[in-house]
Amino acid sequence: MIVNVSEIGDGGLRLDLKKGPGWLGGSEKSEVASVDSDIEFHIDLLRTAGEISVRGEIGFLAVARCSRCLSDVNVDTNLEIKLLLSPSDAEGKTESGGDMDYETYRGRKIDLNDYMREQVNLSLPYKVVCAEECKGLCSECGQNLNEQPCSCETRQQDSRFAVLKDIKI
Repeated sequence: MIVNVSEIGDGGLRLDLKKGPGWLGGSEKSEVASVDSDIEFHIDLLRTAGEISVRGEIGFLAVARCSRCLSDVNVDTNLEIKLLLSPSDAEGKTESGGDMDYETYRGRKIDLNDYMREQVNLSLPYKVVCAEECKGLCSECGQNLNEQPCSCETRQQDSRFAVLKDIKI
């Protein structure tokens, strides 16, 4: 996703792109989550007073493991991009508050690949649950308790912790 600054006209520049999951790099699947579809980019670039405003959306389907039962969970992900690019030789750049990211660029070309990869990777879910009522796995035999109950005996409660049972938090 390399953009020549001269291509950004007075009305801006619209980028509608699709990249495969391989575009993220890294051939190994994450233990936590991975991208399972094409990544769609809808990006608007606008040049004003030497700075370039990058706004848009990134959408993709991620697959993560339920943190209770380890089944796969599909997570539809949509990110909002707000980035302000300033020339690296700009002096006295003022930073306004808000939820916009700031980066610099050098020369006449802007490479958005690293920034976009970072945003996608940061948005991958770390902990998901397939359903709020997920029962998880049996700690003794590993049976998925959502599929069927297991025949393991329930553990006897340690009498030293019996007092903690009545604490309300």
